[in-house]
Amino acid sequence: MVPFSDNSQEPQEPPGERWDSLPELPLPTGPTILNIGRRLFKHSPTTILKFGIHEDEGIMTVLGHSILGSCVPQVTSMVTVPAESSDISPSNHIRHGIVITRQPSIPLVQLWPSLTSEQRESVKAELFHLLVRMRSCRFSYSGRPNRQPYLLFTEFGTETYVYCASRSEWDDSRIRALHANNPEPERAVALEKIQRGTNGADGWDRPVLTHGDLSDRNVLYIVARLSGGHDPPWRKELLDVLRSVLRYEYNDQHQEDPDAVMFDDESEGCRKTLAAMDAFVDVERIAQGYDDDCYWTFES
Repeated sequence: MVPFSDNSQEPQEPPGERWDSLPELPLPTGPTILNIGRRLFKHSPTTILKFGIHEDEGIMTVLGHSILGSCVPQVTSMVTVPAESSDISPSNHIRHGIVITRQPSIPLVQLWPSLTSEQRESVKAELFHLLVRMRSCRFSYSGRPNRQPYLLFTEFGTETYVYCASRSEWDDSRIRALHANNPEPERAVALEKIQRGTNGADGWDRPVLTHGDLSDRNVLYIVARLSGGHDPPWRKELLDVLRSVLRYEYNDQHQEDPDAVMFDDESEGCRKTLAAMDAFVDVERIAQGYDDDCYWTFES
């Protein structure tokens, strides 16, 4: 979920441009660039056009840049283009894009095998710091900016859910998604109980800024862009980082030493929160249309 606060400063929307058609622009190339779905174009020597996106991705990127700074590209323009006749559907008459600053760097997936253990720990520490900064900003509801619905992107498509102003609304939203996938009645009752009754340490379910995809293909080295975690070797490294974030948040020392990282000991609050997150994963697996063959936890 990607929350936004009524009480925080809303990011200023960048200039908008309406193009009559998509211009002919060269495509970037590279082993990690997949020009399917959302497409990237070389807009200028210093900017990239990201096209075919959801209409509010621009404001989300602006929000990310305002919190994390230069590791998130700056949005210089939000673009709309009329859909071609063959593309028009009742829900999609306009195509959207953003022009963003280029982030020259190398995808981590290309470098990771050659990095030393010390270099790998350095990369993980930087990801840790970025996640802590993202999660330190607290918001008043779960959704996208300006009380827009939250979205889940799965292999089955994009699922849209209304924003949630409380934990109980969040529970209701996920339970509706759970029942939409028609689980066995007894399983549905058990998972609903888990969703409503699971709790971690105090404040564990607060809305925070997050990102739904943390793969080594999309993490850029030097200028780190958080953006999978499906590859088993990288997944183990990523879980180490996520556990470190929780150790930091639930260790009383972190307020006195904000630069400390990778605590060795997990507090009771951290262990309780990890167990709660694992329980929520059990619900989400079914709510998002998967089955128990996709079982996983934050520990493995």
